[in-house]
Amino acid sequence: MTTTARRVRLTATGGPEVLRVEAMPVPEPGPGQILITTEAAGVAFHDISTRRGLTPGALPEVQGFDVVGHVARVGPGVTEFTAGQRVGALIGDGGYATHVLAPVQRTAPLPEGPPAEKLDALMLNYLTAWQMFHHVARPSAGEAVLVLGAAGGVGSALSQIARAAGVEVYGTSSPGRRGRVLAGGARWVADQSKVPTPVAAVFDPVGGPSLARSRRVTKRSGVVVSYGFSFATGAGYSKAGAMTRTVGALVRAKLTPGPRVVVHTVARAVDKDPLGFRADIAALVGQLAVGAIAPEVVTLPLEQAAEAHRRLENREVEGKLVLVP
Repeated sequence: MTTTARRVRLTATGGPEVLRVEAMPVPEPGPGQILITTEAAGVAFHDISTRRGLTPGALPEVQGFDVVGHVARVGPGVTEFTAGQRVGALIGDGGYATHVLAPVQRTAPLPEGPPAEKLDALMLNYLTAWQMFHHVARPSAGEAVLVLGAAGGVGSALSQIARAAGVEVYGTSSPGRRGRVLAGGARWVADQSKVPTPVAAVFDPVGGPSLARSRRVTKRSGVVVSYGFSFATGAGYSKAGAMTRTVGALVRAKLTPGPRVVVHTVARAVDKDPLGFRADIAALVGQLAVGAIAPEVVTLPLEQAAEAHRRLENREVEGKLVLVP
């Protein structure tokens, strides 16, 4: 094995230029950890908010929530995986690197056949969509749902998963991305107010003031699934201002009559049920194999992480954006 690895370090809050490529020693796995040689590392919109200093908690040294690769070494006491095995992992931070450490409970086995970038799309975007659709909203065949940002990575995954389950989908996007929404099997609408009928669920990555609008088009018995706060990105809010508006919107939803609002965090769901996480990934791999889902992926070299952030922040990416070492 090589004695050095490369990573993309987040040096400070700010624009994409704060991301710097540098060498690092290959880390050694500890108890309950595995070392993965990275084939693909996902870039998420959450990374943009974090880079800008809008998300709670300390600034991570290296970003990157999800990776796919092969096990290089296992730590003491690890029996679930062996060296050479292909896996996917939700590591939280640290994915923008050629070698990453992953906790065993957040790691799932993967087949050798499909391209790494397609599998990486399953690990976060499609897993998030699958959990929200099948474990939180659970609409019945014949019902309708609304997907905000249906041209994006999670939004397009939701559209495909819903259609495969026999559920009608309305999707929002900018007018320029309308064709992508339609190609994904959804009916395009400009915003929540244009949905012609109350829906069983709304999947809302915008958060803040968007939640009230989403509730207005949801059946009283339905649910608004909140899984982000993209309203704050580029709006000039401080971290405190963004969090105040986020919390305020959630409190108002709890205090006013109407459909419930559920905040979904994929990491929390995985940590609560690691075996369920692996079962969900296995189900998604099966759907990929039969063509029920078809991730659209854009790849860039690891060294172009700053460019990846720029494209994602400017809404220039369709589907999942993946860095390849």
